[in-house]
Amino acid sequence: MRLLNLAATALIATLAVAQAPAQTVRVGTFHKAAIVVAFYRSPLWAETLKAKMAEMATAKAANDTRKVQELEAWGNTGQETAHQQLVGEAPIANILAALAPGLPEIAKKARVAMIVADLPYADSPVETVDVTEMLLDWLKADERTRTIVRGLQ
Repeated sequence: MRLLNLAATALIATLAVAQAPAQTVRVGTFHKAAIVVAFYRSPLWAETLKAKMAEMATAKAANDTRKVQELEAWGNTGQETAHQQLVGEAPIANILAALAPGLPEIAKKARVAMIVADLPYADSPVETVDVTEMLLDWLKADERTRTIVRGLQ
């Protein structure tokens, strides 16, 4: 009898867990094109360009044609990638990597479990929270950038 009671209790507990409503997960999302524009107009990207321009000046001064060609190719490829990212035809992995240091603070401020570029499916109920503005703040987007971004959204 004790074994039967134990089995019945286990079955009831299993059914209760199976029927319990799933916990809603808060997930931060953002407008990708807006973040692409803001990233490439940000002080963060400006620092990268400044460093590459310094490398270019050094290479030209040293008459290092191979390095000059390499840097010009980097610039051309980067410009094409940025365009493809803007129209949604290329992944934004480099931008997400640059944003990574700020994501934990933004997630905490927005009270979300994670921030994702895409949310194709979810195993549990999801409440999405738009964190685009917080990302623009982190990227130090100026008013001109915000005007461009509003036009995209």
